[in-house]
Amino acid sequence: MSGDDPNSEPDGIELSRRTFTRAAGAAAGAGLLGGAAGTAGAQGSIDGTEFANPRVQEVAKVWARGFRGQSDRAIGLTDSGIDARHPDLGPWNGVKAVEENGELVLQDQSVIDYERTSKDDFEESATVTPGTTATGDETVVCTFTPQSPKNTVDAELSWMPAENDLEFRLDKADGNGGWEEVATAATANNPEVITEAPLEAGVEHRFVAESYANAGSEAIVSGTTYERIKMFTDGEATVDDPFAHGPDNAKTVGWVNPVSRYGDYDEPRDPDGHGSHCASIMGGSGRASAFDEYTEESYDSQPVQPGNPLTFYVTAEEGEGVFASAYGTNLEIEISRPFSGVVASSTIGSDTSTLDNNVVSVPADEHLSRGQQDGTFRIDVRGGQPGDRQDNRNYGAGEVETVAYGTLADPSEGISDRTDADGAASLHSGVAPDSSLVGLQGLSGPIPVLAEYADTFTSEFNLRAVNMSWGYVGGLPLGAAGGEVSAEVVEGIKQMAQNGILTVAAAGNTATPANGNGAPAVADEAISVVATDARDGVASYSSGGVGARDEDDQGNYMKPDVTAPGGSVPDLVQAAEAGDPDESESEQPPIRDYTGKAGTSMASPFVNGTVALVAEAMEEAAPESASLPEPADTSGPDVARLKQVLLATASETAFTAAPYHRGKAPTYQFGDRDPYEGYGRVNPDAAVDAVGRTLLDDSDAAPGGTLNGTLAGTVG
Repeated sequence: MSGDDPNSEPDGIELSRRTFTRAAGAAAGAGLLGGAAGTAGAQGSIDGTEFANPRVQEVAKVWARGFRGQSDRAIGLTDSGIDARHPDLGPWNGVKAVEENGELVLQDQSVIDYERTSKDDFEESATVTPGTTATGDETVVCTFTPQSPKNTVDAELSWMPAENDLEFRLDKADGNGGWEEVATAATANNPEVITEAPLEAGVEHRFVAESYANAGSEAIVSGTTYERIKMFTDGEATVDDPFAHGPDNAKTVGWVNPVSRYGDYDEPRDPDGHGSHCASIMGGSGRASAFDEYTEESYDSQPVQPGNPLTFYVTAEEGEGVFASAYGTNLEIEISRPFSGVVASSTIGSDTSTLDNNVVSVPADEHLSRGQQDGTFRIDVRGGQPGDRQDNRNYGAGEVETVAYGTLADPSEGISDRTDADGAASLHSGVAPDSSLVGLQGLSGPIPVLAEYADTFTSEFNLRAVNMSWGYVGGLPLGAAGGEVSAEVVEGIKQMAQNGILTVAAAGNTATPANGNGAPAVADEAISVVATDARDGVASYSSGGVGARDEDDQGNYMKPDVTAPGGSVPDLVQAAEAGDPDESESEQPPIRDYTGKAGTSMASPFVNGTVALVAEAMEEAAPESASLPEPADTSGPDVARLKQVLLATASETAFTAAPYHRGKAPTYQFGDRDPYEGYGRVNPDAAVDAVGRTLLDDSDAAPGGTLNGTLAGTVG
């Protein structure tokens, strides 16, 4: 989870597997020509999900019944942003929603231009104290609080004596007594320059000079603040129907950036990457990981000895990707390129088995030599010590059942496009791959906008649910009455629910049961989500519940509500990786890779995607008594019923996952709520089944009569 001020929870365990492998790349490159080659296997085009990641395999049963999310319905998230340049999250339709004159206006950004107009010039000076090479020393040159919500600043730091070396930084208050870096300049030039840094209105900022030399300096900070003014160009700027605007296959149908916490972007961008990862889990189309050609190798529990991996080779062309997926026990996979070493890899945890597959993928372009149209990649499947980091090179024995390896299709070819009724299989699809997405940047910042204009979001964007993978610290005796929970957030969630929008929120990563009750998860209208590992055990980092209360002052109630896959350090959740928001696509590696993270941040969007599937079933397949109206006609009781379906069909895990719970001990509650896992593990298939499967025909039943019948078929 990302934190939010004023009281931020710790970040999730957002660790990328590739962070480890890059460090080990040079060492691995020396062994590229060794290893045991695998035997030949069947070749063809994958049309199933057997080798996809576990998320895809779980929800494939729901997809097979025709529920993949609706392209004319949206799910949203308030987070660090969403990078719609990633094929799984785009394309964007060009629509941005902005507040103007007390209304939420949908604008076509392609016909709008902006210019910066200068507001204020400033100059401040200070004496910078000497620092040390090891630690440095900071001097605050000046502080200020901007008032305009669209301000940016250009500033420079100069100093005397000129030979001293200073670094320049702009910070903003984090609301919790500390400071958060906004921009920095450390080029060894005098002056150091910061340009077009975003400023957040009403928040204190400061310019800092940092010295690593054992000498004092006289520093001067000067610059200009600017206000961004919107200038219309030729064309109609107002959009009437976001679903009919832009590309026919638009995935992100709305962008809302009401605060500048992560910058002020007119297009869907994600400086942190957290939001894109969450959006990909709940509704990524999978276009960047559509299966193309593959080879499948079958083994009969064949041992894989240390230092003697099974080795395979794949040739991939520009625009394609390379993947490998293996079933077995205690396995790790590495993908390598000559001279580059290991370019992607995966680990497997201590609580996995032959029922779980290990998956790794990488875009080919990033690792092809300049001008090269294709290249050969090496795949090693080896034994690995459970829980080992990938860079300690300590491999143990493993057993392999099946290995699949091959190429992923070029996303531009349209394979596995979300509008494809057949729903071609992809390695890393989201839970509701056909749902449209609305990105709202700023964590809690967009909630007042969502609450105030909830009717616009439901009528224009057909918004069903919003994911919130962030939170404040809370819980009894804190809660709203204790002043630690943002009343604006909780009240906003209530207003959203009353107007047809369900909130799904991460319980938190505080590793304790009692303070997983902060906003937004504390709201009784929200679904509070705890994270589990690959075997449904409650993750050690995940918060729990005990008691909660919000603004209603109607007594205490229990949280959390359900659990969902959130990953663990050796078994991260794979989803879309955002690109650099300030660089064009041509100036950075291809924006179609995936990265691994773990946390309740990853569990919450799994549930939000499930909401989209259940809402679709309720709208299209449920009997009238259980049906859900169109988003514009959805009200508070409808939202409560939608939430109730997910809670009522969750599974308690006191017995089924008992060996895998980490520091938590859920007990069987006979259908009631447990303080660690709520009502249990969310079940997408069971939830859709509950509202979409007719057991007996009651059309001819008399009031008070008895129904008799025979039920036959496969359940689940």
